[in-house]
Amino acid sequence: MTRATRSYFALGTRVTLTVEHPRPEAQLARGAALIRDYENRLSANLPSSEIARINQMAGVQPVAVDPVVYRLVREAVLVSRSRAGFNAAIGPLVQLWRIGFEDAQIPERTAIDSCRELSDPDRIELDDAHSSVFLGRPGMKLDLGAIAKGWIADAIKQVWQAEGVPSGVIDLGGNVLTLGTAPHADRRWRVGVQAPFAQRGRPLGVLSLPACSVVTSGVYERSLEARGRAWHHILDPRTGYPLETGLVAVTAVSSLSTTAEIWSTIAFFNGAQATEQLVPPGLKIGFVFISGQRTVQLSSNLADAFELVDDSYRVVTPD
Repeated sequence: MTRATRSYFALGTRVTLTVEHPRPEAQLARGAALIRDYENRLSANLPSSEIARINQMAGVQPVAVDPVVYRLVREAVLVSRSRAGFNAAIGPLVQLWRIGFEDAQIPERTAIDSCRELSDPDRIELDDAHSSVFLGRPGMKLDLGAIAKGWIADAIKQVWQAEGVPSGVIDLGGNVLTLGTAPHADRRWRVGVQAPFAQRGRPLGVLSLPACSVVTSGVYERSLEARGRAWHHILDPRTGYPLETGLVAVTAVSSLSTTAEIWSTIAFFNGAQATEQLVPPGLKIGFVFISGQRTVQLSSNLADAFELVDDSYRVVTPD
């Protein structure tokens, strides 16, 4: 077995793939091809993507898409309808603010209100028989930025497992998925929890876990500096403005990267106590909540797996 790594820019972030296999370069190439293919299909910023075609036909007609893309859209829409914080219909607000792009600016209140009205997942019609999606009002837009990387990571894992890959790491920016056994005596993977606002790769803590997905949503990833403050990219569809909860990051841990990515957003919106009540029975998922006051709160199932390595933070327990 040979271990190899490939790192490059894709999906708006730094992607790093690591694989152990008799022909690791072939597996890295398969992973890179999947990333390229899904980015071309799912990016709302590429006019030729299937998501862009759905958006272009908003209020006009349904758009039939590839069944794989349809399954992702369907899952995103159904989760959005629970109104727990995750919202795949938030595209109008994302495009209005443009945070992370050179033309980002604070919009007028009237424009924000108009886009809020267009960010309604209940106005999205799904047709399972024809794998088609219809956005019910002109101006509506899908944005899968809060689920797509998880979906892509799971797809790469599935391909690698079919190819007999015994060990690997899929790192799509703040989305990490480990596969197989780790090269440590205890066979557990060491996954760092990023210290907010610090240099990328500097952890505040380390999780020691069997193969799983670790996904972080944080306000430090992209922001707009204006009016004497930073306006981050996690938008609240209820207000139309960046979400304010006192949290700066939430990490979710699950066997599926898609699940972890969805729940990192839900947990960010709802906080530790409310999130605990929202998790359905039988769903195995853990959380790390990081506040602007440099406190770290862990779900009970991660307490023994987490090691704090930055003493400027402190671990707290709920009252």
